[in-house]
Amino acid sequence: MERAIRQLMLPTTLVVLALLVPAQASASALSVQQDCADSDVFERKHSRGDLESALDKVQADVAEYTECERMILAALAALKSKGGSGRGAEIDADLNNDGVITPKERRIAAKRAKQAREKRNRQIAAVTDDLVQDDAAAASAGGSGGPSAPLILALVALLCAGAGGGLWYASKRNPAVANALRRVPVPFRNS
Repeated sequence: MERAIRQLMLPTTLVVLALLVPAQASASALSVQQDCADSDVFERKHSRGDLESALDKVQADVAEYTECERMILAALAALKSKGGSGRGAEIDADLNNDGVITPKERRIAAKRAKQAREKRNRQIAAVTDDLVQDDAAAASAGGSGGPSAPLILALVALLCAGAGGGLWYASKRNPAVANALRRVPVPFRNS
């Protein structure tokens, strides 16, 4: 009996650990695709390089059934809109290329930068609105808010293993249960 319990403990422990261990946040194109394919929302932060490489390597099924490409483009646009201060902004402010940045040139450059940021923000808002509308349409059509298929299969396997172990234990402890189980026909058994 102890041997059978020990034999059942290892697979059961592995299944439980697989369910409880959270996914590791690794920085790669594949993790970006998995992140956006899971829930159509980025749940982790990704670097610009990871987003750009993920955009080049979007898998066909991910591209067909998710909004991953648009999400990556929106995230890249958001990263670009955060930039703009520093030495590059000073070079852009020298409008007549004389090497001197006058207050007037600075005001004009700031106004242009503000207009560019507003344009990017409108683009990001348009992409975000499309994603929200698509999510609302998916939710009204049934959505996928439930548990994933691997989780359901693992839970069913655990329940079956628990029921089988319980019946085996009961048959060893109680002869009446063992006799009842012997009378149950087993499919595909040659007798």
